[in-house]
Amino acid sequence: MKLPAANDYVVSGTVLLAAAATLLVIATVTNRGDLTSATLFLCGVATFLAGVFMLSFSRSEPFDAEVASLLSVPGMLNQCRICADLGVRGDAWFLPPAEGGGPLREFIPVAGQDVPPVVPDFTFVTGPDTPGIVLVPAAAPLIDYCEKKFSLVIPSAEGELVAAIRELALDVLELADGVEIVRNGDSLVMTVRGYRLFSGCMVVASESPKCCSMHPCGICSLAACMLARGTGVPWQVSHVSFVEGKKQVTAILRSHPSPAPTGAGPGSSR
Repeated sequence: MKLPAANDYVVSGTVLLAAAATLLVIATVTNRGDLTSATLFLCGVATFLAGVFMLSFSRSEPFDAEVASLLSVPGMLNQCRICADLGVRGDAWFLPPAEGGGPLREFIPVAGQDVPPVVPDFTFVTGPDTPGIVLVPAAAPLIDYCEKKFSLVIPSAEGELVAAIRELALDVLELADGVEIVRNGDSLVMTVRGYRLFSGCMVVASESPKCCSMHPCGICSLAACMLARGTGVPWQVSHVSFVEGKKQVTAILRSHPSPAPTGAGPGSSR
């Protein structure tokens, strides 16, 4: 079994200490007593201090992001497979909390693009007009955690929402190297570069690209949840594409033209 490489800080500190020792040995052995020897000695001392600094700040590496990205894959695939076996073919709508509060929800219609005016607090919506399945969005627990841990505030204006998504993904969670969200007609196009959970995306997409729009996960679910919570209308991830060499994910998100569902309906447990 191949063991993980050493901590980058430890490797850097060790290299710097070795370089410092080499410079000091050369300065001592040559003992020329001129400007060159003095420069070598000063460089050796500076390199030694830099190595000690690197080693003093070294710590164990965090959990491997590639490993973390694979942990949720079976659950996502199983939910998509169950939906497909039940005849559900639609793409998920991320529903904002009902008036008066409540959780974020995800509605997957059997077919079409409609959202029922009232969504009951049951998994299966069996109404004749817009049947479908109600699930918990993949990113909903993460948003709840960020609200408690980092005092996340989700704004309502689109420009501020875009900035909040970028700040959360880049500065707080450090999920990617870059996130760009731009308006394109009636949709928002999100481009994520250097996505650290990319390996999980590729496993899900290789099973079926439909999974990425039927039950989105990761940063796509995070963006759709924040847009739904902020704007108060349903949002959908209508298309997702990948660039494997750059670990790049491009998602197209669009809002529903009709108002958000009003909450639990008849027969609900709430």
